[in-house]
Amino acid sequence: MVIDNLYIYLGTVCLIGVVVIWWAATALLKSKSNREKRLRRLKNFNSVQTTSPKVPGKPEEIDAAVEKIENRFSIISKIAFFFIFVVFGIALSFPFLNSIPAALVSIVVAVSTTVLGFAAKPVIENIIAGVVLSLSKAIRVGDTVVVDNQYGTVEDISLNHTIIKLWNWKRLIIPSNKMLSLELESFTYNDPYIWVHVEFYTSYENDLEQVRQMAIEAVEDSQHFISQDAPAFWVMDLEKDAYQCWVAGWTNSASRAWNLASDIRTGIAIRFQAAGIKAHNFQVKMAPHEGHAEHESKIHALNGS
Repeated sequence: MVIDNLYIYLGTVCLIGVVVIWWAATALLKSKSNREKRLRRLKNFNSVQTTSPKVPGKPEEIDAAVEKIENRFSIISKIAFFFIFVVFGIALSFPFLNSIPAALVSIVVAVSTTVLGFAAKPVIENIIAGVVLSLSKAIRVGDTVVVDNQYGTVEDISLNHTIIKLWNWKRLIIPSNKMLSLELESFTYNDPYIWVHVEFYTSYENDLEQVRQMAIEAVEDSQHFISQDAPAFWVMDLEKDAYQCWVAGWTNSASRAWNLASDIRTGIAIRFQAAGIKAHNFQVKMAPHEGHAEHESKIHALNGS
């Protein structure tokens, strides 16, 4: 009876082990395939549209990113299957633990705990964080993000670190365990569309309707604006010396959003200068000098953000 129960237990563990291995292999293969397909669909791997310098013999960025994904998932598969087999082996050995001296088990557990808890803790934390990031949908290679006020594209997610290719082509390298705790702003998490807004000021002396029309024209004249919806204009606040205004329009990628915002600012500035429109005005009292009466000077400044 005992032997029959042992066979049933071992058979059940083996069956569960096979199912878990099949599920893990299928899930990892599907996750890798989805990430590779998404990368292949990307038209631009940069956070700012630019003609990148070519290095002879160097693979294209998307090809290199796909290769890194394949290498990373190969390592993740080995780690996953190693832990599955360890757990599988422990489960199979349960019926035979009574024949192992208790002192030996205690020594093995104590040594393992010490090594894993102190010596290998940073490495294990990074590896676990790297696996979580690799399988997560919150951040993916090719995403355009803002991390620690740095704007760029996720170039690589390894088991040890995440590399952000910044807009100026510098690299921000963040350890995996730290990356898990950072807040990030993603421009490509759900879809590529971005509602780009520009803030600027205009004096109360100006015709607000004329200002509104100029701001909307600045959006519409940009080649990066997509016209599925008309641009929007808002007066956001009534400052002491000026209206605080926002103008916004849609575009369909993070890199185009960068250029659309620049086009809007440039267009508003050019139109304001041509029409003699002041951003705001304010008065500054000049300090009186010996032998001179106190006087007042009016300063006009053009200011945009």
